[in-house]
Amino acid sequence: MRLDKNGTTLLEIISALLILAFAFIPLIGVIGTSSTDSDVANSVVFAQTAVRNILDTLLEDVPFDAIKTAPGTVSDVDGSNPEDSVAEIVDIAAPAFDRLTFLTLLGNDGAADGYARGEIKDERGLVYRTKLYVFPIPVSTTIDTDNEIAFTHLPRPVYENQIDADGRNTWYTYSDAFMPGTAMSPYDVPDGSKVVQPDLKTLGAFELGAPAGPDNNYCVMKRILLRVSWQNRSGHDRSIDIFTMKANLQ
Repeated sequence: MRLDKNGTTLLEIISALLILAFAFIPLIGVIGTSSTDSDVANSVVFAQTAVRNILDTLLEDVPFDAIKTAPGTVSDVDGSNPEDSVAEIVDIAAPAFDRLTFLTLLGNDGAADGYARGEIKDERGLVYRTKLYVFPIPVSTTIDTDNEIAFTHLPRPVYENQIDADGRNTWYTYSDAFMPGTAMSPYDVPDGSKVVQPDLKTLGAFELGAPAGPDNNYCVMKRILLRVSWQNRSGHDRSIDIFTMKANLQ
């Protein structure tokens, strides 16, 4: 009796391995792309969380007068990228606040300076650069409507501001009084400076009684820009820029 000795040849084995290799190539690409996407997503989430913590603390805990524009240009921690309008966090007598805690959020321990910039790291060791910029909105004693915040309103009519000898308003009657005949009426014809209804009036923060700041500056609003930038492991530069405003509500 003759046995059948037919089996798998080496050529068949190599052909099968090649087929499997080609089948796994797209799968390897998908795994690589998924890993890259996950790395990017983790970086963005970390940067967004840092931005939220920094701005929440800035708006809620850092006093208005403690945020100043640093004189001259301020570089990154490594000495590169000098820029104007970088914020400086300064100590003030009142209200008291923990300046170093805020600077630590930015990655600056405050040992060398109070500039609002620094470097922070995530759990993977990726470095994120932070920088806070401040742009005060100026306020002048004579309002400049092109460059500062202004409030336009319709003043109270002249007749509503009339008072009698006792300091009581003569237009609005009381239980024991009535409007005297000498008082102006809203139906009176305008007479020189005695205009019944004044024109619209525009006021600035100074005219509304805003207190002067430490530098005798009547600024009541500051524009804030926070930038967090980093480089992914793939070498791509990324950043998040967030604008906000901080007002002096004291």
